[in-house]
Amino acid sequence: MKRNLLIMIILILSISLSACSTNELENVEKVEASFWVGNEKQSEEVAFKEKEEVDVFVGATNNAKELDDQKVIKTPPILTYDLIIEGSNNKAFQLWITEDGKGFIQSLLPEDSLTYRLDEGSVKDLTNIFNKQENATLLTNIEFEK
Repeated sequence: MKRNLLIMIILILSISLSACSTNELENVEKVEASFWVGNEKQSEEVAFKEKEEVDVFVGATNNAKELDDQKVIKTPPILTYDLIIEGSNNKAFQLWITEDGKGFIQSLLPEDSLTYRLDEGSVKDLTNIFNKQENATLLTNIEFEK
């Protein structure tokens, strides 16, 4: 009896936890982004509305792995992006991608404000999108606070 109850509780918790992380991001309508040039965030926003592009940003965000050793990135990002979610609070992130294929995002307040590493596939997909943008420049390196 106790074993069945324990299994039931574990199932309910795992379903509810996975629902919090992915269901909300399934309703992303578009991605609004502001590119950075040097230390300055550009006032002009770019909207990514094509399903394939939105899916790349959502996939990169969902697949990013939280760094065990949390550090703030000192280097200005490539861009700041907002996932515009239907009927919910939008989610904001900053993104860094290097020329040698490393990628990171940091969630912005009011979220947890944590640093995440992007997987190799997400970095390649995002780089392909940025190669079509005239104001996107990959970084040579990323500097973390010590």
